[in-house]
Amino acid sequence: MADTKHHHAPSPLPVEGDGVSYSGIFWFVVVLTVTTVACQLLVVGLFAYLDHRLLPVSTSPRSPLASPAGQAPPAPTLLRDEPANLKTFKDTEHSALTSYGWVDQATGAVRLPIDRAKDLIIERGLPVRGATPATPETTKGK
Repeated sequence: MADTKHHHAPSPLPVEGDGVSYSGIFWFVVVLTVTTVACQLLVVGLFAYLDHRLLPVSTSPRSPLASPAGQAPPAPTLLRDEPANLKTFKDTEHSALTSYGWVDQATGAVRLPIDRAKDLIIERGLPVRGATPATPETTKGK
């Protein structure tokens, strides 16, 4: 390989630099760090001031619309055991679909198991609406 470095006298022409301002980068990092620390201190100080100004909950008056202290809120409440609630719902629906029972005893409406209801529909067929008599068209203008 050819030697590209020539060991002779320095050139009288100026040498071009790499174009990076290292002092500018240094001062940018310094100013960014100082600004960030100052903002953090400002926010921490503001939170401390607002926390100190906050009145204790016991001294603030209760809203007239609020329920009395210690009383549970009205229903509906949040579910605490969703899987057990879902199982109860499914069991109730399953028993309603697979057992006989009264829907309204006063009117005589009963509930049939779904399989029996399907068999009855197959045996008896679906109710059909009676044919409506054709009405002659009335002519206008006579």
